[in-house]
Order: sequence, then C-alpha cells, then structure tokens
Amino acid sequence: MWMKQKIGNISIFPKLIITFLVITMPLFTLSLVLNELGKQEVKHQISNSITTTIHYYFLSLEKELERIIRTQQEFINDEDLMELSNTFTIMSNYKRTKAINDLKLKLTTLKDSSSYIKDISVYMQSINGTVSTSNEVDTPSTREEAEAIARATYTSGIPITVWQDRLYLNLTYPLNLMNRDKNAQFPLFIQNIELSMEALTNALNSFPQDGGAILFNENWTIANNKYPQPLAEIREKLASTVQQSPAFTKQIEVGKEKYMVVYEKSMFLGASLLFYFPENVIVGQLKTYGIWFWLLVGSSLVIVILFSYGIFLLIHRPLQTLIRRFRSVEGGNFNAVLPSTRQDEFGYIFNRFERTVLNLKTLIDELYVQKIRLQQSELKQLQMQITPHFLYNSFFILHRLIKNDENETAELVSKNLGDYFHYITRNGLEEVPFEHEVSHVRSYVEIQNIRFSNRIFVDFEPLPGYFQGVMIPRLILQPLVENTYEHGLGDIVTDGRLQIGFAAEADRLYFSVEDNGIGLTEAQMAAMTGKLTSEDEGETTGLINIQRRLKLKYGERGGLEIMPGTMGGLLVRIYIPNDKGE
Repeated sequence: MWMKQKIGNISIFPKLIITFLVITMPLFTLSLVLNELGKQEVKHQISNSITTTIHYYFLSLEKELERIIRTQQEFINDEDLMELSNTFTIMSNYKRTKAINDLKLKLTTLKDSSSYIKDISVYMQSINGTVSTSNEVDTPSTREEAEAIARATYTSGIPITVWQDRLYLNLTYPLNLMNRDKNAQFPLFIQNIELSMEALTNALNSFPQDGGAILFNENWTIANNKYPQPLAEIREKLASTVQQSPAFTKQIEVGKEKYMVVYEKSMFLGASLLFYFPENVIVGQLKTYGIWFWLLVGSSLVIVILFSYGIFLLIHRPLQTLIRRFRSVEGGNFNAVLPSTRQDEFGYIFNRFERTVLNLKTLIDELYVQKIRLQQSELKQLQMQITPHFLYNSFFILHRLIKNDENETAELVSKNLGDYFHYITRNGLEEVPFEHEVSHVRSYVEIQNIRFSNRIFVDFEPLPGYFQGVMIPRLILQPLVENTYEHGLGDIVTDGRLQIGFAAEADRLYFSVEDNGIGLTEAQMAAMTGKLTSEDEGETTGLINIQRRLKLKYGERGGLEIMPGTMGGLLVRIYIPNDKGE
C-alpha cells in the first residue's frame, strides 16, 4: 500500500520516461543489430555480384575480340584475298568480280558472327580500292585513310586502335609493315574491323545493378552516362590505387554521397572497366534473416501492448474522468463535484478545475446575465433612435411646398415621410430583409433630394438581386447616409456628389456611401478609426453606434470601414458576412 501510494505521487513525466526506456530498450538493441547485419550482408553480396559480373564481362569481351582477331589473321591465307592482292592485273573480269563478291561474302559472315563488329573493310593496293561490308559514306575507302588507321595502331594502342573517335582492329600484310620507315613499300592490303560503339555501350548498360560504367584507356573512353557528375572526382581519388592493383572494390565518398566502386583492368585489351553506384540504392534481400524479422515483429507487438497499457494506467483513466466532468459542465451542470485524493499533476488539475467551475458559476450569475440584458436594452434603444431635426426639416419642406402650390412634390414628400416614420416606429423586428432596409434609405434620400435639389446630386445604384432576402439589423443603413448629409456634405454649396453602391465578394457583402465633401485629415481619420476599434462603451451615437451594432450581431465578420474616397471626400462602407444559402 505504501509503495503504491509512493508510485502514485511520482510525476507523470518520469513515469513515462522510465516506462518507455524499460520497454523499448530491447527493441532498439534488436533493431540496431539487425540493421547492421543486414547492411554488411547487402554490401558483401552486391560487391561480390558486381565484381563477378565485371570479370565475366571482361573475360567475354577478351574472348570475343580474341576470336575476331584470330579470324582476321586467318584472312591472310584467304585464296580470294591473295589472288586480288597479287594477280589482279592478269585476272579476267569475271574472276575479278567473283573474287570480290566471294571476299565480301566472307567479310559479311565474319561481321554477322559478332554484335561487336560494325563494319569490315579491306583496302588493296592492287585494285587501289576497298572491299567493305558497308556502303556508308564514312567507311575508310582511300589509301590515305586506310594507311592512317594502320599507322594509328602503333600510336594509340594494340589490339584496339582509335581513329577519328572510332575503334578498329587493324591488320596489315605483310605484318607490321607500316611500323617501318615511311618510305618502305606499301603493304599488299590493310584490313580494318570497326567495333560497334553502340554494342559496347549496351554491354555497359546490361549490368544488373543500376550504376555508372566506363570502359577506357588513355586514348579512348566508352561510358553509359549514368551518374556522370561524380565520375571525375572518383577517378581522381582512385588514381593511386589503380597503379597498385589491377582489380579491387572500394568505397568512395563524393561530397555527402557514398559510392561503391568496382575496378578491373584487362591486360589483353589494354583497357580498364570502372563501375560505380550510390550506396543508398542498394536493396538487399535478407532472406536468411527471416527468423530475426519475425522475432522483431513479435517483440514489437508485445511492446506495443505493454506500452499502451502503461499509457492507459498513467494517463487515459484520469483523462477520461476529467473529460466526463467537462461534458457535465458543457451541459450546464455546475453543481457536480469531482473528488480526488491524488497528489500528482492530475490531482492538482482536478482541484483547480473544481475551483474554476465554482468561480465561473458565480461570474455567470453576477455579471454575464446582467451584461446580456444591458446589451439587449441598449440595442433596442439604438434601433429606435430618431433624429429630431430631420423631422423638423421635413415638415418645414412640406410647409414650403404647400405654400408654393407645389402639390405633386408635396405629395411625394409626404408619402416618403410617412413611409420613413412608419418603418422606424415599428416594434418587435430586430432583423429585416436587405431590400426593406434599402427601400427605407431610398425614402430618406428622396426627402433629402427635395431639400438639397440644387446642391447635392445622388447616384443610388439599383440593389443587385443577390442581396434579396439577406437579413440584416433594422435601421443600420440609413444612419450611414444621414451622417454623410450632415457632416460630409453639410458645407457644400453647389455640385455636391453622393454615391450609394453595393458590392459582393466570396465571404462579404458591402453597402458603401461616398461623397465629394471635405473629407477628413490624417489625424481625424486616425482618431475616427481608433474610436471604431475601441471597446469603450461611453459613446453611443453616429458611426460608432453602427459599428457596435454590427459587432454585436456578426462579431469580427461584420463592421464598418472608413477611408479616403475617389471623389476627394470620404468613403464609408458596411460589410456583413456572405452567408446566403447556408
């Protein structure tokens, strides 16, 4: 009992740390061992596989080129070739043609025997021309070209000769005659076998592992153009190792990337093969570690169950109790008590929560209800507010019109005046359709148009159909227009302009009033903006009344904005949320 109470008083954070470490340490250790074993196994298998593949490729290439060279050398004793080279001048036309065709057939057979052969050509001094398996225009066909290829053999490598970025196997007869003095007799014939660069490149692309491969010596290079960026740095870092060993496997770091590199040199070809690939693309099949995998899965399940149960005991149960109390308070029950004898953080939370609920109940009883009633009373007063001087002015206008026998105008004023006061004296409606409020504003504007007929011109836009049916607080628009007549255009003698418009956005609807009056200075604008954003409830007239009513109704989604207008005066607009249809 004493131990249980002692453990219960320990803070939650140490409990979680200790529980997590005790349960997960075996999993971390097991995962670390498996990961390291798997990594080493993958590296070993991939390295052996790539090394074997490269060695097989080199061996196959050497054997194939050796066979081609051996077949090429056998052509020295070819009957047709020797006849064309030595007795061409005394041969009949028929024998010449037959010998050339037979020779070309033999060359074609040799070409078709290997995918590495692109073309075979034989230049003969006796016919001063070339017999070739190809009719391409870039086939060496002149004495100078054939001689250039033959001489390149002794300057760019044996057995593979490079000439004009193409690779050849070259044979002259008599043998090595081109290696003598330049004034020596020209050989009877020169045979050139052009190797297929495409076939060699395809061979580099045929490796089972995706990576960069390059076949090269000091005179020529063939690459598959995969991962070309790190190639130069890899070759630079391998320079010393290449001189010491003809074949090796090594790990190279280029920037932040590690590469596995396999290198082998062929003495017969006089060339080297370099293969490299990023280490992070290695995907090993760790089939031999199936037992370890299932052991990890089983351990993970046990760990998840134990850890979940520990979390349940430590956190979930107290939280469930607290959630039930929250739901009780949310439902309006402030009298239920949440007893707790715990001494840890949850005990502290439970006790503070009870105090908070009791304080909240007291505040609601003493303040909230009173404030709501006060706001409702104030809203009723604001809605029913009437400007006395407008009534006086309207009766004075009506008196003047009747006195001057302007009966039609007097009839219009009296109708609009009746509609105006009928609208503002109706009780019981806190919200009205937007079109009713706009109609009330039109009645007010019609009366003011008679009063200021020669001073102020009004542009009242038609109400867009989208605004139809939108409910807004009653008597919210007309005070905005009235404020413009009294303050914005009050000192205008002539050419006063008043523009009333509507606009809609995705989330807002706007009612705007703009004039060409004197406007406000920057200081006055700042002061007015400050009053509109202030929460001081002292002033309850004019634009501030409108702002407060909008905030009471819509919160932050509704309000009033003032800004300089495009006509030189002031632009004031009301915005409400665009919730139509929701």
